[in-house]
Amino acid sequence: MHSFKFSSLFLLIAVSSVGYTAKTCNVLDYGGVADNATDIGLAIIKAHADCVSGATTTDPADTVLLVPPGTYALQTFVYFEHPSYFTIEINGELNLVFDPALKGNMFLFDRCDHLVWKGNGTIHGHGDLWRPNNNLGAYPNRPRLLRFQNCNNADISGVTLHNSPMFHVVIIGNDNVAHDMKIIADHIGATDGFDVLGNNNYVHDVSVENGDECVTLKSPTNGFVAENIQCHYSAGCNIGSFGKDATGVSVQNVYYRNVTLNDGDAGIMLKSFSSSQGVVKNLTYVDFTFTNVAHPIKITDHWCPQSNCPETTGSLSWQDITFQSITGTGDRYRNRPTIEVNCTSGPTCTGITFEDVQLAKEGDATPTVHLENACGSGLPNLPAC
Repeated sequence: MHSFKFSSLFLLIAVSSVGYTAKTCNVLDYGGVADNATDIGLAIIKAHADCVSGATTTDPADTVLLVPPGTYALQTFVYFEHPSYFTIEINGELNLVFDPALKGNMFLFDRCDHLVWKGNGTIHGHGDLWRPNNNLGAYPNRPRLLRFQNCNNADISGVTLHNSPMFHVVIIGNDNVAHDMKIIADHIGATDGFDVLGNNNYVHDVSVENGDECVTLKSPTNGFVAENIQCHYSAGCNIGSFGKDATGVSVQNVYYRNVTLNDGDAGIMLKSFSSSQGVVKNLTYVDFTFTNVAHPIKITDHWCPQSNCPETTGSLSWQDITFQSITGTGDRYRNRPTIEVNCTSGPTCTGITFEDVQLAKEGDATPTVHLENACGSGLPNLPAC
């Protein structure tokens, strides 16, 4: 009896799946015009409201919001609340139109579930227009490109992001994956590639060229994997920074593998203000290659880029961190250690392990190591815990 019921149900699902035709909601049918002048943002919102909403199945591939090839102007924020079980496919060239009043996120998916973002198109942020003469203070509230906020099970891929006015991709939530993407931006600050927080997220096979974070984690995070990452001119694959008022920091169970960083300000940087509180533990970094990187490996409780640094000491601890099979070069400046672990007293950095870490310096500079208030293994002057 049970076998018959299962077989009948399976047959019904199979027949239904074969007969189902994916629904495509083409923005050209909802006011979109590929003339690089008409606002495509409004057409995307309308296509979702009139065609996608209420028509989805439990398979995101069954309902596709399509931006076909062509050149489009993007002037309006595209905001979706509770979007689920559909695909948004960007195959066109979207040009963000300069507007000094724009702020926020050009694409914001809020509380999404089983959303697919893909395509072979490009979103051109034209960030240089918001940074005249490289002035980051000209429009401090300038827009960002792509944000997945409190989203679960999102699959993000394909679309190239070019020169956002500010950050490129922010992912907040659980069980999301970003992959097979390229980010290209000016070599200047506040151009983060991927900023991720949440549980069990995965970033792989991405390339980032910018002047700030490459693939970086924020708190809280429990479970994260990054693999096959290329970073150019970036500030590294980091954790933090955690500011002077940060409490309850929690980042754990992190694994990075096969990462290449070239001509960057940092490689792996774990950073917080001295007043931060919480725990960062069980981190593994494997198979990294550095070329001309200013700070290849750095853990610091004394991160404070501003002048008003706090004098108080917090209780943030860095525990059980492994650096394995890491090679390459730091930059040529002699005052920058290739390895630096600079923690507050305690020590707050425990179980720091170095295995097959071989780092030189560009030019004729001698590689140096700076250790303070840390314990672990693998370096001559690093005491055991």
